[in-house]
Amino acid sequence: MRPRHPTCRLRHRGEMKFVLFDLDDTLTDRHASLERYVDRLRADFAAELGPIEAARVLAAILEVDERGYAPRERVFTRLQTALAWRSVPELIRLADHWREQFPRSTVLRPGALDTLNALRKRGFTLGLVTNGPVGLQQGKIDQVGIERLFATIVISEQVGVHKPDPRVFQRALDQLACAGAEAWFVGDHPRNDVLGAAGVGMQPIWLTGVHPWPDGIDRPGHRIDRIEDVLRAVMGDID
Repeated sequence: MRPRHPTCRLRHRGEMKFVLFDLDDTLTDRHASLERYVDRLRADFAAELGPIEAARVLAAILEVDERGYAPRERVFTRLQTALAWRSVPELIRLADHWREQFPRSTVLRPGALDTLNALRKRGFTLGLVTNGPVGLQQGKIDQVGIERLFATIVISEQVGVHKPDPRVFQRALDQLACAGAEAWFVGDHPRNDVLGAAGVGMQPIWLTGVHPWPDGIDRPGHRIDRIEDVLRAVMGDID
């Protein structure tokens, strides 16, 4: 029997006043952020790197990045070997540069800020649940200036486990004094976001176009192609 996508009893949408979001590749635009980071890398390592097209540096990162899921050491090693350095920097220098400058390069998806503000205007309480180290993720949040919009922000390192572990989602629900069935969760990753949120009773909204849906599991009922469509989804205009 084919495994089904976990679901919970859907409350009337008028009763669901909580919308929680993933951060990376949901509210933020990773590709645009990497483009900005590459410009910073070329400037800061200009003496060792010499003149090089941004597209070449970006391609070296994208080749191994796996949308941020690859170990960073793999990315830094690829930068060392794929580029024609005059003097190859040590891994620790590349790691430190990434930790300091990539959060400062974060770019929001088009329409993300307007969507968050529109939800709040309609009376929704917002939360953010993201995987990653506190310093890195908080730096991204600070860069795009969205912390004030959320009633709770949970970063996986604080919990000691990462999505799709239910404890990460439950931490946010507890801080909001909210039952899972009272909340939507918007995310791009099928397992970490969609299945993880559904596992604690939340109603997931899958942002398509980032990760493919895994074979053998029913797709979620609520799917959007643009972050702007979240408002229409929670208000009942689309599925």
